[in-house]
Amino acid sequence: MTEPCPVLLEQRYRAVLRLLPASYRAAREEEMVAAFMEMSGEVPDEHGPRPRWDEIASVVALAVRVRLGGAGAGPRSVAWGEAVRLVALLGVGFQALVSLGSLLSLGLSALLVAPPAAGDVALRLVECAWIAAYVAVMRGNLRSAKAAALVGGGSSLHALATGLPVGFPGWMEAATALIVVATLLALLAGFHRDVRPARRPWSRVVPPLALAALPPALGLPLVILANANPGLDSEPLIWVSFWLAPDGLAIAAVLVSAAVALARRRSPSVLLALAAVGTLLAVYRLPVGLPLEFNQPLWVTGAVQCGMLAVMVSLLLVAGVRALPPRPGV
Repeated sequence: MTEPCPVLLEQRYRAVLRLLPASYRAAREEEMVAAFMEMSGEVPDEHGPRPRWDEIASVVALAVRVRLGGAGAGPRSVAWGEAVRLVALLGVGFQALVSLGSLLSLGLSALLVAPPAAGDVALRLVECAWIAAYVAVMRGNLRSAKAAALVGGGSSLHALATGLPVGFPGWMEAATALIVVATLLALLAGFHRDVRPARRPWSRVVPPLALAALPPALGLPLVILANANPGLDSEPLIWVSFWLAPDGLAIAAVLVSAAVALARRRSPSVLLALAAVGTLLAVYRLPVGLPLEFNQPLWVTGAVQCGMLAVMVSLLLVAGVRALPPRPGV
């Protein structure tokens, strides 16, 4: 005699639980289904019962945590979780550098050109929340880091949506928004409640940001000088400032870090994180690598950067995927 089919609500609970990894479901699916059914009570199939939205949300959150190295996760998920958290750290650091460079640019423009509008000053100051997010995540204060990143990210997206900065093509604005959103998602999802945050000393927090901010601080006067003197041969100045800008520094840092990571056979988390960051930077740099009218002095350099990033990302992906722990049961 065959057993009766599960009731409709149980079937739908099991469908929701398919969001969890197979190994996790094999160990805990029956227990979770029984708990859900007990809380839901007896609901006839004729009423079309469905899992509550808060139950679905809890399963989704659990699935994210388990797939990113939470409690009960396998070695492969732990590696992916470390990769996502490294992407978040690199992304927050990059956004902090961008906001610091933007603030320096505003200050230099006020001294050498004209006082900025009050709205521009307020927007740049709010964007500096990224700096607070960087300090907080490096010091292990995850709640403060997430709150500050949401403020800084919201300000950055608002600036893009309202046409600031102006003079850039839509592709570049969309790529900038993609970097901001990817950083926020990596921070919020990667540093979940099962992660024990590392509390780094101040000697590892302040010097990297100060050192990274030095080249943009040196390059900004070149940009202002080129803009203030239209008759000056500005192509060399633009090229130098192109490499000293935060995005140029980030590309150089990723290329160097990728070469070192591949040579020293770093963990798959490092390789995959660098591949993700390199992909985002390549998408951002792509418009500059095209021979368009707005970027004639720089398109060759942009094309070279895109090509080098594409090669490095391919090598990192192959090496990173091969170095991942095997799937359960393989």
